[in-house]
Amino acid sequence: MGMFDEIHCDAALPDDACEAGACFQTKSLPDPCMCRYRITASGRFIDSDGNDLEPSGYITFYAYPKDRASGDGSFELVEYRAKFLDGNLDSVVRVRSAEPCEVRYGLASFRWFPLANRRRAGGSNCL
Repeated sequence: MGMFDEIHCDAALPDDACEAGACFQTKSLPDPCMCRYRITASGRFIDSDGNDLEPSGYITFYAYPKDRASGDGSFELVEYRAKFLDGNLDSVVRVRSAEPCEVRYGLASFRWFPLANRRRAGGSNCL
């Protein structure tokens, strides 16, 4: 499984598969370490200290659907891909696992702050 970061998405999602305000997981950022981030309603990507990371590129995030069956093991993660251009959210699309994909999505750039300034998902003062 490995480490991941958490994303809270206040921006509109393309469907209602996940609860509003759901916490998503991502491995799109380098060295995931249980840090918390937020996509704001105004389309900015910020860390738990409120630093605007100004990404360019794609961030993929996923969670279980709000209507998943409990205990039967037949559910799949709901996956979204956010596209950022010069720090502004351009779009969020639902990724369909059955769709063949020959393109690698990732971040081209983003601002980074020292680890000491980022809050861990289990710590206090998180988003």
